[in-house]
Amino acid sequence: MRIIIFIGVFLLILLIVVASMALVLGFAIGIGWLMTLFLPFDLFQASLLALVAVVIAVAFWRNLLVSLLPFGDLDESEFDEDEDENDYDQIPASRFYKKEKEKTWEQWLRYHLANSIYIEFQDSPQPVAPMGNKQLQELAIRLADMTVALLKRKSIRTTRLNINMTTLKREMSKMGQRPYDDDILRLATIAINDELDYHREDILSIIRSRLWGQTFNSVTDEVWF
Repeated sequence: MRIIIFIGVFLLILLIVVASMALVLGFAIGIGWLMTLFLPFDLFQASLLALVAVVIAVAFWRNLLVSLLPFGDLDESEFDEDEDENDYDQIPASRFYKKEKEKTWEQWLRYHLANSIYIEFQDSPQPVAPMGNKQLQELAIRLADMTVALLKRKSIRTTRLNINMTTLKREMSKMGQRPYDDDILRLATIAINDELDYHREDILSIIRSRLWGQTFNSVTDEVWF
């Protein structure tokens, strides 16, 4: 039954494509025939010229209409970004602080880095490791902690935030840990650097003013998301 439905859908799509092409070609040949009455072209040349003109005209009017429509100049990804994030499981903010006095900039950065890594793990087409969600979350948090440790040692005059796989491996060796597999570190560095770029100015301010232990005070939980 499924094969019959698939064949039916395929034939319908094929019919629509063929009919559309026949309509466009017929229109171009008709315009080409009219052009041969007034211009020194044969039917093939005139039809080809008409077809090119039709394609250019359609593209022009499409771009013009899109630019005039509300929000026509915005990338769809700008609208879908928040919805896409909601499609993934996330590590709750409560995993990083329990009391208001624990809601520091360091915990804020740990939260964002860990969730970025965790989402990257979930988005990987291949399983990251034979782990459950909780184990992957803990792995993401450990990698975020390493990144924060690296950032806390940076000079207040630094302008370079990006982290690479070699740096993470060196940090793990200093901690007496065996470096994770390259596949894990590759995904982690992609997520980390995306987050560092996105929050670049905030992170530089934290480093330069040594705000790691400063709390948000009255700032609401919305800042965390």
